[in-house]
Amino acid sequence: MSERPSLTIYVDAIALTLFERLGRSLAKMFELDKHIRSAGMYIHPVTYACRVLLYTLISSIASISTLILVFTMANQPLINKVVYIVSLALIPITVFSLGITYPSIATSLRKLFVESELPFLMVYLATMAKGGVSVDIAIARISELRVFKYVRAEASRVVRQVRVFGDDPLTAIEKVAHEHPSSKFRDVMLGYVATLRAGGDVIHYLETRVREILSSRIAEVKAMVDRLAIYLELYIILGVIVSLTIFTFFAVSGAITVVGGSRLRGVGIDPTIPMIYNVVVLPTLGIVTLLIIHLSHPRTSLPHRMPYIMMLLTLPIAVLSSLATLVLTDSWHVVEGVLMPKDVKPVLISVTIGLVVLSLPPWITYSIERRGTKGLTRYLADFLRDLSEVRKSGLSPEKCFIVLSERSYGSLTVIVRKAASALAIGLSLDRALARSVSKVKDWFLAVIFRFLVDSILVGGGSPEVIDALANFTQGLAESEEELRSRLRAYVLLPYFGACMMAASPVIIVWQLISSSPTPPKPDAVASLILTLSLGAMINSYMMGLIAGKVSSLTVAAGFKHAVIMTLITISTILTTLTILKIL
Repeated sequence: MSERPSLTIYVDAIALTLFERLGRSLAKMFELDKHIRSAGMYIHPVTYACRVLLYTLISSIASISTLILVFTMANQPLINKVVYIVSLALIPITVFSLGITYPSIATSLRKLFVESELPFLMVYLATMAKGGVSVDIAIARISELRVFKYVRAEASRVVRQVRVFGDDPLTAIEKVAHEHPSSKFRDVMLGYVATLRAGGDVIHYLETRVREILSSRIAEVKAMVDRLAIYLELYIILGVIVSLTIFTFFAVSGAITVVGGSRLRGVGIDPTIPMIYNVVVLPTLGIVTLLIIHLSHPRTSLPHRMPYIMMLLTLPIAVLSSLATLVLTDSWHVVEGVLMPKDVKPVLISVTIGLVVLSLPPWITYSIERRGTKGLTRYLADFLRDLSEVRKSGLSPEKCFIVLSERSYGSLTVIVRKAASALAIGLSLDRALARSVSKVKDWFLAVIFRFLVDSILVGGGSPEVIDALANFTQGLAESEEELRSRLRAYVLLPYFGACMMAASPVIIVWQLISSSPTPPKPDAVASLILTLSLGAMINSYMMGLIAGKVSSLTVAAGFKHAVIMTLITISTILTTLTILKIL
């Protein structure tokens, strides 16, 4: 029975039928052939260009249809029509731009991700070479190692060249390296191949390159932290200074309408504009900042999926908690579009309760996952050196683990003892170490233990090999500690921004309406204060997520900071409202 073609084949057939001639010109104009090869994408440049044109056509039809539907369904103000036209016109332009630039983006990401794992790849190759493992076996092992993600993909390309196209391992490595966008990866692998072909000292070459990479990694960490600081300061400027400027504009425009009464009924702004800024612009700015920070740091951490799963599971409870708060405070009519001055504080409290309920389970889940991982990198090298010394006595690697389980290695002690207990009941070293680290969310530990297992199972596990692995581990651990210690210094910067955003909008409104000769309308004041306060809370929550990303290299660590910043913001707003007696 023949296999049915996939949907992608039908899409490409339609795209080529409609846009083949235009696609060829587009592929030549933007040099898609070169970018697609560098990105490691398996698609013909003309087919890719035609696919982009087809997606652009579909998005254009959808945008025009939506625009016609919106204009025929309701009579919109002029400013809303302009916003809709500009927003919908940007959709096909964005689709086309992303489609054309995606190969270049994928090339940059391939370079960045591979270079983040390159030091660990070199340590693995040097350890395997010291154990007498041949290059084809080492590459085949790398293509199966789950602790690697991006280097494993490169090794799989080499294995594919060998098994499918019949190349020898060295020629396959050359072909993959020649087209790779990373000059570091290319130089290391081509030098590795040249040393093997010339019959040189491969072990000396790899050890020298490992030392070079580790020494340069410290400088790269400093440069990367400086870049992150620039991104973070830029976000604080945009998220706080620019937001305060825009909030001041909203407040002044709204206050003119509030205090002007019927004489200035036409003056001011549409209340939907500040809401769009609070609900769309501010979160988008935070997400873009998170994405930039994510792409700027090395990929040396395990994914934390459970906190995000807990957040999704808690979302309905958070919504119900917010609605229940409105019911208990007799402010349910806000949902129906009726806002009175007495409803401002209950609405702000209900939003706070919803955000806290949404963030507490992920915070707790992340804390549980990270429990027992503090300081692991510092003890790994000491453990490996002791393992090398005990191995010199002639004991098997399994017996060495059991002997060392009686010693103290800080937070690593529990893991070593679990592995020793599993070895004592007859499990293999591979399964024993896998079981001992299965619940520990630390990528560095998983990588080094994987290297240790392979150095023993494949390379023989001689004391010299384990001692070399210990030396490499010490260098890697120092670079990891340098990275994290420098990042933690910037965690207070988002807190500073959140504190600035908390009370400023309310104070601006108070100054404007207190200087008015006529008393303002309470309902208008309530709407203005609620809009600006919600913007401050949303901004503070996003700053909390960014603080966690900067300090711990994962958004999951930001739920703690998001809860703290949200509570600080709501406390400041409520205190300011009470002191100034605005409502």
